[in-house]
Amino acid sequence: MRIMKAVCFVVVVMVMSCYGYKTNSHKGSYTLKLENANYGEIRSMFMKIKGTGQGMEEHQENFSAFAASLTDPKTLGAGQIVKFNKVWTNINNDYHPSTGVYTAPITGVYQFACSVMTPYSKTLRVFLWKNNTETVAIYPGDSGHNMGTLNMILELKKGDKVYIKQGRGEKHIYSQSSSNFSMFSGYLIR
Repeated sequence: MRIMKAVCFVVVVMVMSCYGYKTNSHKGSYTLKLENANYGEIRSMFMKIKGTGQGMEEHQENFSAFAASLTDPKTLGAGQIVKFNKVWTNINNDYHPSTGVYTAPITGVYQFACSVMTPYSKTLRVFLWKNNTETVAIYPGDSGHNMGTLNMILELKKGDKVYIKQGRGEKHIYSQSSSNFSMFSGYLIR
């Protein structure tokens, strides 16, 4: 209801910021034209109402997103962070493929996803970590090639670290450079 009222308010403001000019003097028709000076303010106000809490320009400057995959199979050491080394997207360069760690650039709400594959008849267990806290796990199973996925939404403070880390005794992760079976991604929601 609040959003609907806000949208109605924006529409009223837009109409009020328009002015008419006659396009056909003998028929009396008018065309509305939005003044350029008001458009930027209205657009910024609409983005605030829409829920970003900030104008569009500020959101774009702070936006962060990444997607990376693993190019080769690995046998992970106990508690080893998985370094997804093939970077597909790294807006704002907040994911570091050399460490496998994503660092939150601002305080906000973030979405993370990970999919992993095991080599044939091997096992793997990995966890999504936030700083020094284990959150959710993936355990694909132990027969054939198996896939597992996770999706998680986390509230992060600026500087928080998120990564995928090997857990328990299961340590075999599979991928190929041509197929990119195992990957990790995340982005700032707001």
